[in-house]
Amino acid sequence: MTVKDDLRHQLDRLRDAIDRIDQQLLRALNERMELAKEIGRIKADAGLTLFDPSREEAIYSRLSEGNPGPLSDDGLRSIYREIMAASRVLQHPMEVAFLGPEWTYSHLAARSLFGHSAHYVPLPTLDEVFDQMVKGLVHVAIAPIENTLEGGLTHTLDLLCECDAQVVRECYLEMAHYLAGRGESLEQVERVYAHPQTLGQCRHWLLHHMRHAALQECSSTAEAARLSQKDPKGAAICNLFAAHHYGLIVLASRIEDRPGNITRFFALAQHFNPPTGHDKTSILFALPDRPGALRDALEPFTLHGCNLARIESRPSRISIWHDLFYADIEGHRDDPAIRQSLEDLQERVAFLKVLGSYPRSDPFRPIRFQMEQVAPVTQKPSVAVAKA
Repeated sequence: MTVKDDLRHQLDRLRDAIDRIDQQLLRALNERMELAKEIGRIKADAGLTLFDPSREEAIYSRLSEGNPGPLSDDGLRSIYREIMAASRVLQHPMEVAFLGPEWTYSHLAARSLFGHSAHYVPLPTLDEVFDQMVKGLVHVAIAPIENTLEGGLTHTLDLLCECDAQVVRECYLEMAHYLAGRGESLEQVERVYAHPQTLGQCRHWLLHHMRHAALQECSSTAEAARLSQKDPKGAAICNLFAAHHYGLIVLASRIEDRPGNITRFFALAQHFNPPTGHDKTSILFALPDRPGALRDALEPFTLHGCNLARIESRPSRISIWHDLFYADIEGHRDDPAIRQSLEDLQERVAFLKVLGSYPRSDPFRPIRFQMEQVAPVTQKPSVAVAKA
């Protein structure tokens, strides 16, 4: 037997072993789905909510702790995200609203939380996203809440203040920007389509490489890709999924000016989460008009040993010339220390709204969807461009 024949024999043997394991996995997955169907029946009879993020987060944590490798924790989470999405479909199709069109970053954030099997509902405005969820027309709404470069997103904060919604999940998504179009080179591009925030995040790169092109603002990264598809001399700043969906060629990769461009998204619903032991609670509050009001408001968290992970102020729409404060607290609203802190805070502020308690995600390990690309995107190797 030649060396080549021996290697082919080893390859066949390994593939046979994988085929046997795949059959075992298939049987185990179908057994799991039968159990999920029974759970769905019990939930329906008891009037329980379909989506239980605390249970899903507990599954992720348990599997991660027992994972010996070589499968990475990120890979494990990606696999189980789809398994649990398929389980939810058997119980009841989950409908998720997001700021459309499809293949915006909001769409990617939704898919990162609920997998490919959910039914996604793109809507033209964030107001409609909230409205559909509040009216019970969808199970969950997805909304961006803050960006590492832009800070808090005021429209989302306004809607959280006004609407009856509970934060049930969060995720951090890396904003990876690509220039994609129908042409063969950067020199052929005469127009660059992009969302205004995206233009700001790529401003230095554009000044260095695309001075010859006109910049045209549009409503989203996906809309930029759609317009570029119709324009032989156009190119879009968009994500890889949008580029693939519209059949564009990637002319330059990762053109954002600063690394670590991450957006945090909320999943919103109309139910409360039980504690998981690794939670975060978000609140909004407004202060009375008197000296030392902010110090007095924050004092209960110090007295009860609660950690404020983030606090931000913005002009209030409740009362002119007053600020509305947004804060994240480590822990669950039902934890004794946080419950007491919130009760004390209620007596010291003019307005308080608990937005929800939900499983905490790691901002230093954002979802990188470009690493999970499901289909190849055409890329011209001759036009690789270094970042400025």
